[in-house]
This record gives sequence, C-alpha cells and structure tokens, in this order.
Amino acid sequence: MQDDYLARCGRAIDELKSSGLLHVEKAEVRPTTVDVLKDPDWVFGDIAERTGLTLAAGVREYFFAADRVQVFWYSTSEPDLRGEFCLNHLHWALLRGEVPQNAFGAIGRDPAKMKVLGQLRFLDQEPMAGTARLTALRITPGGDDAQVWLYDMNHERLELLDLDYAGYLENLLITKGAYRWQYLFADVDFKEPEFHDTARHLSDVLRVFPEMFPSYDYAPLQERLQERL
Repeated sequence: MQDDYLARCGRAIDELKSSGLLHVEKAEVRPTTVDVLKDPDWVFGDIAERTGLTLAAGVREYFFAADRVQVFWYSTSEPDLRGEFCLNHLHWALLRGEVPQNAFGAIGRDPAKMKVLGQLRFLDQEPMAGTARLTALRITPGGDDAQVWLYDMNHERLELLDLDYAGYLENLLITKGAYRWQYLFADVDFKEPEFHDTARHLSDVLRVFPEMFPSYDYAPLQERLQERL
C-alpha cells in the first residue's frame, strides 16, 4: 500500500528543495483543525448528501487531511523552469469552491460553457504567480466521479482534462506543478501560436526532470508532449 498522499506531497516538496537547480520560494502544508474533516468516511458521506456526487473508490487513496498544500518554485539558472500548486481540501473544494462569476469573462457569453463554469469547484490554483489559471472539479449530481477541468482565464480556455481526481493528484507529484502541465491532458495543438511558450517550457521540464527526479516515470508525459508538438 502506498503512503498517505500528504506524506507524498511532503516528499515531493523535499525533492524540490534538495534540487541544485530549483529554488522553493514558498512551501506550506496547513493541516486541518476540524476533526470531522480528518475523517474520509464523514467527508465522503457529507459530500454525497449535499451535492449528490458519489466519488469513485480510487479517490479515497488520495484523501488528505489538510486545508491547503502549497508550493511555489523556480529555477536559479537556465533553463527557466517554474511551477506551483495550491491544493484545497476536497470538502472545501466541492462545497465552497465556486468559481466567482466575475471571473467568467467572455466565456460567460457562451451558454454551454456558462453551465460548466457554474458547476466547477476549485481544486488547484496558482496564486503566487497570479496566472489566472485554475483546475476545478465539476459537480454532476448522480455521477460516480467528478470531471477535472482547466480554466485559463487569460486565454479564455475551458478544457476538459483527460484525468480523474486521482490521476490529477498523481501527475501533480510527477510534474511538481510545472506551469501549464495540465495542457498535456487537454485536446490542444501546441503548434498554435498561443501555445509556443507552453511547448517550450514543458519541453524543458520534461528534458530536465527525468535526470533530476529519477524515481518518477516521465515517459507517458513525454509521449503526450510529442503528440501535441
């Protein structure tokens, strides 16, 4: 059985700190002080009762009893690598993490996308750099899992990711939150001009990280990168 996800986050942060190329500007694991939020049975039951969403069994392996897990890092020399993540407790995300309507922008004029945005709940965001990107779970009552969506406000992109909740959290540890890694799981073409910086950054990340963090398997991400270049 693999270790508790929170412990794995701690190790990922330590790996960033021990790297000779990367500087960790901020790292925080804020344990929850509310006893019921430490109990996955209570959390999953309350989510089901209040949202109608029954979470898949695999989600339980990634449950963590912290209000927030956050890290922000960047490279100290070439290549220029950057990343961060700021994960919220699952209960907070699904019950209080609505996307503010003032963040809808031009997408808010599209009824279909407006419906999706209204069902999204914050999971992960990038507050230190202010990228205006967030990853969210979509609540669809009666479903057996929550879809994972990327909302990139600056580029007015709303993308369904080829990931479930467990897959998102697993790949977050592998990528260490490298900026724009989520686009590796979106149906996009990196040859489009708006993705040139994304392609460059992720190419550098997936060239350097396998040597820097050899205990992780980067081959699936490298394949996804090549499919989009």
